[in-house]
Amino acid sequence: MRYTRPAIQVSSSYNVFRAFCFVRLICRCGFKPHLPREKRKTFCSDLHKFPVFCLLLTVIILGCVGPTATVQLSPATRAELDSILNTLQARYDLTGSLKITRMMVTIEEGDRSEEIRELLWYKKSENGGELLQIQALGPMNEPRGVAIANQDENQFLLRLLNEQKAYLGPLSDGALREIFGVDLRVSDVLSAIFANPFLDGRTDEFISVESSGVKFVIARPGVQEGHVETVTLFIRDGEPRVTEWHIHDENGTLQQRAAFSDYRPVSGILQPHKVEIERPLDQTRVAVKIANVELNVEIKDSKFDVEPFLGEDIEIIPLSELTEQ
Repeated sequence: MRYTRPAIQVSSSYNVFRAFCFVRLICRCGFKPHLPREKRKTFCSDLHKFPVFCLLLTVIILGCVGPTATVQLSPATRAELDSILNTLQARYDLTGSLKITRMMVTIEEGDRSEEIRELLWYKKSENGGELLQIQALGPMNEPRGVAIANQDENQFLLRLLNEQKAYLGPLSDGALREIFGVDLRVSDVLSAIFANPFLDGRTDEFISVESSGVKFVIARPGVQEGHVETVTLFIRDGEPRVTEWHIHDENGTLQQRAAFSDYRPVSGILQPHKVEIERPLDQTRVAVKIANVELNVEIKDSKFDVEPFLGEDIEIIPLSELTEQ
């Protein structure tokens, strides 16, 4: 059957969640978001406390799909590719919830390195929305920060627990353009969580599909004009495993590399337990090791409610204020 997976619809709350990682990257690399000086300084400082966002959301691609030449696949190749894509899609479809209670994130920036422990909860809600919570832990495993993206309520919360303040609100695509001064697209957070670069629905245009036994190398146009994405998969015991995801610019320079490894079955669904993302030009590397992951466990929708993290003594900073001049 021909694979016709539509692009996942992502709410503005997920756009907010993605934007935090982008700001962290551009602050580190010397580019300035379209923010007032004092708010920009505070905003970027806060983001450095949440390095796991870089892991999940660091696939930063600006612009629109470019005119890179594509090829018409033979029926046999198309059928073989669709079988792989259907299997990858099934892993996502069969995952109603995901809980990670032991996750170590290592961040390397130039000659600096830091480690932080993280917790993650993900769920497809009873209303059909997608919910996400990430907690950053301190040295005694105490929560230091929490981020919640609630698609049902169209809300995003970033709460700094030791500083008594929180960023809250939805953020529209228009507001993103106001903040960054460009049309911003960030790769789907779910593609990183599920090690599936094809969850964004771009499954029809390919530059090439090469196979040699159990190895497949798939090239497709990137989102930015002239960029090329290369996805490498290996088939083992009939199961495809995405191992590499590279993005090169129009000059062939590697912009980003994502690697997925240490695949293990969890509740019958194959999941990577090691993820690494590298941006050579930024001298940045993010590595994650997952020691305890559970799938399809009961997680109440209230886990993703922002209200318990807000109170009278909390300074609430509306995300809309970040667009002020």
